[in-house]
Amino acid sequence: MDSRLELLFKHTVVDARHQDHRRGKYTTLPAGCGFGGGRILPGNYANTAHNEPLVDAVLSDLAVQRVARYIDSELFPSCSWLLLTSHPITGLQTYWPKLHQFLSNLLEHILMDCLDIQRLFAGCCYGACHFNLHNATTLDHEDYYNILFALCAVYASGRYDHTRSGHLIAWSLRIVAQFPAGSAAFLPSACVTHANTPIDSKSGEHRSSIAFFTLAGLARWYHNGYMSDKEFMERVSPRQLSAWKDCRSRLWEAGLELLQYD
Repeated sequence: MDSRLELLFKHTVVDARHQDHRRGKYTTLPAGCGFGGGRILPGNYANTAHNEPLVDAVLSDLAVQRVARYIDSELFPSCSWLLLTSHPITGLQTYWPKLHQFLSNLLEHILMDCLDIQRLFAGCCYGACHFNLHNATTLDHEDYYNILFALCAVYASGRYDHTRSGHLIAWSLRIVAQFPAGSAAFLPSACVTHANTPIDSKSGEHRSSIAFFTLAGLARWYHNGYMSDKEFMERVSPRQLSAWKDCRSRLWEAGLELLQYD
């Protein structure tokens, strides 16, 4: 896995905004599908003509596909906002089955409605991911474009001393956890400020990660009857608008229900 991500870093060509951004100073490349940012319809993330075949090669790599399946239903070893362990455990489907079903159903409906969208990974409920390469330690941030109550998943890779660097910090949860290469973490990245401690790149350390997520824009598109908020507001009746606003005001309750295990 590490060699595959390092190869992607070595051969990719990116502009400044993909190297120095609000999450940190490292190269990041998107894959998968989303909606928002001026899009008219949901669609796949676009990479440059040079980078697209490089990203596709990573997506088709069996080791990367295996990580995506472990994130979905058989994750080990792991740390999360509820669980810190070094023992083999299972993934999102086991600990948050209702959230897993919600994300899986949402993705299936988006794929059926938008036939041009390519599925990111077979057997994975997340719609998109970022490949964060070589020096991937993040600044304090929230991923506010993601579904607020959903748990994103981050897989760490590289060569670094996880006892001294690369720690995962979830500030509002008051968690600082060692985050060794080959492990993964779940966290509500849209509402919890999080970051990593720096690695020692001067001594030859490097760290990459794959961040799995689903954008809130896709959920809004589906909830609106396969249209944007703007189009929905232009077409909606007063009664529908009242019900829509009431549903939006209670999203936090729906999110808490999806995070419960019963």
